[in-house]
Amino acid sequence: MNETIATGLRQPEAPVALTDGRIALVETDDSRRCLTMIAGGIRREICRIGGRPTGLAVDGDNCFWVAGGPENSLVRLSAEGRTLQVIEGGKDGPFLYPNDLAFGPAGLLYMTDSGVRVSDLLEGSDINPDFFQAPYNGRVYQIDPAEGRVQRVLATGLLYANGIAFGPDGLLYYSETLTGKIYRQVVGGRQELFAQVMPTPAVKALCGPAGMAFDRSGMLYCTIYGQGEICMIDPTGKIAGRIRTNGARPGNIAFTLDGKYALITEQENGALERITAPRPGLPLHMPSI
Repeated sequence: MNETIATGLRQPEAPVALTDGRIALVETDDSRRCLTMIAGGIRREICRIGGRPTGLAVDGDNCFWVAGGPENSLVRLSAEGRTLQVIEGGKDGPFLYPNDLAFGPAGLLYMTDSGVRVSDLLEGSDINPDFFQAPYNGRVYQIDPAEGRVQRVLATGLLYANGIAFGPDGLLYYSETLTGKIYRQVVGGRQELFAQVMPTPAVKALCGPAGMAFDRSGMLYCTIYGQGEICMIDPTGKIAGRIRTNGARPGNIAFTLDGKYALITEQENGALERITAPRPGLPLHMPSI
């Protein structure tokens, strides 16, 4: 069993380790829809965001960027939880289901949009049994955070775009949950298949690759939602190992700032798990805006 460092969370997502030792995350459940801090195993709610928050990133000004704010927006919050900025879409139209976030090496922000309306995916808090038939158009956006606008759409047509991360090679990686695929690209370049972590598409039950994080050696750690594991993928795209999680629905993963531990948000048990990192985690980009 992995160490559990917080419980009582409701659909937790997107853990981020902060410089003061706290762990920030979002809670997606309709009863909360909030930004939460964990310190010493104690949960503290910072603010109610609204919407359906699923992604979280922190910039160099200690502000929080939340994917999935009100009206499917991208929201920037102050450290105290005050709304500073709202981005609702680009020239191609409004966002549908903002999912995950990562800052890049040049200070721009990258966001996956699962490409499906929540009403097509869910019936209340349950997965719609016809989820695979929904009209998905998952996308990857490049966003200028200073100007508050979408610069480019880097990928379209994905079947539930989900996790996103930059590798130590400077390439952008993102997961397509329903097909079990992980793609990569030079930013603005051609998309290529990096890894296949499921043998067949998720047709009958929602499962597949979700949140991702890299260690410094280039190993990718990808949570497999619905299968209760973290898949380790080496720099060649081959599966190098699997780590079990305590529950079946791990949503996202991040390393602590010292790189010694990996943090996993797990939704079946409403918990934050911690494991000793096999190798030191790769530091995230946290630019000042």
